[in-house]
Amino acid sequence: MTNFSKTIRFPSLIENLEKIEKESTEIAKDAGFDESTIDDISIALTELVNNAIHHANKDNPEKEVIVVFNVEKNGITISITDEGEGFSPKNVSNPLDPENLLADSGRGLYLVEALMDEVEYKITDLGTEVIIKKNL
Repeated sequence: MTNFSKTIRFPSLIENLEKIEKESTEIAKDAGFDESTIDDISIALTELVNNAIHHANKDNPEKEVIVVFNVEKNGITISITDEGEGFSPKNVSNPLDPENLLADSGRGLYLVEALMDEVEYKITDLGTEVIIKKNL
């Protein structure tokens, strides 16, 4: 596949999760990833979009989530940007700590970091951008 870029903007509504998951599956498939890696990319992306909708934008449909896909010959980079107040990844509880093992939530970022080759966080006054990369 040649280099490819696509930007998708949508309101912070949970029903947009399914749409973005389908889109990521198609883009990753077209980029040449195998089925298992496509699943990894999809899981990581939906975790981050879910966080953007719920935690950052507080389910406010007036706030947008922006997802940018960049496909190059060596892999895919996906940027997820919200309009929330930002957070520090260092302040997120470790889901492997004994007191967190039975928690109902808190595993998303851990999962994303385990599934992706690179994860970068950019926190600004306008929101948070999380950039994930998977090598081909």
